Amino acid sequence: PCDDGDQNTTNSVLQGDCSCGGGAVCTEDLDLVIATDAGVDETTWEIVRRGTTLVVASGGPLSANAQLTADICLSAGCYELRVMDAAGDGMTSGTLGGYVLRDENGARIIDNTANGTFGSLSSIANNGGFCVPMGTDKLIYTSCDKLDWVVGNYIVAATNPAVSAQFGVTNTTSGYEFWFFNPNGGYSFRRFRDHATSDGFSPNNATRACHAKINNWSAIDQIPANMLMNVRVRGRVAGVNNEWGPACRFKIDPIQAACPLTKLMDIPGNPYLSCGATRIWGNGNYVYARPVTGATQYQFRFRIDAEGFLAVRTTSSYFVQLNWVSSPLLDGKTYQVEVRAFKNGAWCVGNAGPVSGPPFTPWGEVCDLTIDNTPINAGHQNLLDQENTTLASGLSVYPNPNRGEQLYLNLVLPNGIMESTTSHTASLAIFDATGKLAMATTLPIKDDLLNIALDVEPIETNGLYIVSIVVGDERFTARFVIER
Repeated sequence: PCDDGDQNTTNSVLQGDCSCGGGAVCTEDLDLVIATDAGVDETTWEIVRRGTTLVVASGGPLSANAQLTADICLSAGCYELRVMDAAGDGMTSGTLGGYVLRDENGARIIDNTANGTFGSLSSIANNGGFCVPMGTDKLIYTSCDKLDWVVGNYIVAATNPAVSAQFGVTNTTSGYEFWFFNPNGGYSFRRFRDHATSDGFSPNNATRACHAKINNWSAIDQIPANMLMNVRVRGRVAGVNNEWGPACRFKIDPIQAACPLTKLMDIPGNPYLSCGATRIWGNGNYVYARPVTGATQYQFRFRIDAEGFLAVRTTSSYFVQLNWVSSPLLDGKTYQVEVRAFKNGAWCVGNAGPVSGPPFTPWGEVCDLTIDNTPINAGHQNLLDQENTTLASGLSVYPNPNRGEQLYLNLVLPNGIMESTTSHTASLAIFDATGKLAMATTLPIKDDLLNIALDVEPIETNGLYIVSIVVGDERFTARFVIER
C-alpha cells in the first residue's frame, strides 16, 4: 500500500516500476462519529478492505473528550471497521462512549451508540463488515431502534415491490433477509424469510415475508437478551440479493417491554405527530405521546437547560393541552420535551441493565417542540377542532389503514355519561365485515377519556373491521381497515 497524493483515489499500491498508483476513485463519502470516553488517547480506528490487511482509512489516537467526526471517502466495495482501545477496557473510562458510521445521506451503516464496552477491539464478527453503496431495503419505522423486543414479536421490513412481485412465482428464493449483529463482535446471525414459509404469520400474501418472528429458529443461534444489537435487512429476488440497507438498533428486553419508555409521537404520517413539531400556545392546542398499553398516567417534561426552565405536566391521557398558567411556554422558544408513562403502580424508566446496554434514564427520548403563535396554524398545529377549547366527543382510531401494528383508540365521552352510570369501565368489541367477533375485552375509563394502544396482531385476516365501545347505555363505533 502507498499514498499517491491524490485524495480522490484509494487503495493505491506500489507498481512494478516503484511508482504509486492503481488506486480506485473514491465515490462513497462516509462519516465516522465517535463519542469518546475519558481515555481519549487510547482510542484509534481503521477501515480495511474486507478479507485483507489493506488499511484504506485510519485515525487516532484521539485528543479530545467529546464527539468527533472523521470524514472518509472510499471506493465502492466491501470493508471492515475496527475501533481499538489501547487500555483494553473499551470506551468506558469515566463515561460510556460509542460510535456511528453513516453514509453521505446520514443513513447508518453501523450504530454503536453508548455501547463502548468492547475490550480492545470493536468489530463485527466473522468479517461481517459493510459494503458501499448501501441498499434501500429497510425496517418499517416502528420496528427500527426498538429496544424493548420480546421473543415471539414480529420485526417487519418495509415492502419492496420487486420482492412482492415474486409471490407465487419464485416463493422459495424470494423474500427478505434479516441480519442481527453485535457491533462489538460475537453474535452475528442472518435469517431469511421467503414467501413459502409462514413463520407463524398470516395471511399468506405478498407481504407475509416482511415479518420475521424473533428467535423462531434454532436454539443455537438465538438472539441473546439484554444485549444491544444492530439489525439490517435486504430483499432477495429470485435468488439474487440486494445490498444491505441501513442499520437500526435492536434489543430484547422483556423487563423494559413490561413498562416501556415513550416519547412524543414521532411516527411519520401519524395524524398526532408531535416530535419536532410547532404549536401555538393556548386552548385547543395539544401535543401527543406514543400511547403505552395499560398506562394510567403520563408525565410531560418541558425544559430549556440553558435558561433554567422546567415545567412538568401530569395527565391521565397520552396528550396534554398547551394552556396551563404556571410556567407557560413562551412564543419563539424551542423546548426539549420528554415523556414517561405510569403503569402497574410505577413510572416506566430505562433499565440500568448490563454494561452493554444504554444508560439508565427516568424519561424517554428527547423531542423538540417549538412555540410559534404567528402565523395561525404555524407548522403542524392542532389535530382537533380549533374552534373548541375541549376535545370533541366521539371515537377515533389510527393508524387507518393499519399494517398490523398497534391500533390507537381515543374515546372522549359526552358530558354527563360518567355521572349517569355506576360503571367506570367500557366494553370493547371488534367485528369483521360479516359481523363475526374478532376481539373483545373490558377497559377502565377515567376522567371521561379512554386512550389505549390495542394489539391487533392476533387478527389474522385483512379487511374492514368495526370497533364498538359501550359505556353505560351509549355505544360508540368506528371503522378501520387492516392491510398487511
